[in-house]
Amino acid sequence: MRLDFFDWSALRRRMSEDAEARHELIRRLFYLATIAAEDATALATEGQSRSLSPDHAKAAAATLRELGMRIEILSSAISELIEDVGHGAGTA
Repeated sequence: MRLDFFDWSALRRRMSEDAEARHELIRRLFYLATIAAEDATALATEGQSRSLSPDHAKAAAATLRELGMRIEILSSAISELIEDVGHGAGTA
């Protein structure tokens, strides 16, 4: 008779490490989203200036659109990572 001895503690430890790595990644993605949001806030504030030229307004609007897309991509990545956790990946 063959007995298989599986190191469950190693599996739990690995799963715990995966969960910690996922949590750190989510934290970093939120950090990047915060930077983009702060940049957008500064740009939108500048855009309220009475002396804003049409060219600057056009460039600012394009940059705001890019920052919005960046935030959308980051938030989608965060949601996907959280969904994976909800379906059992990375849980101990």
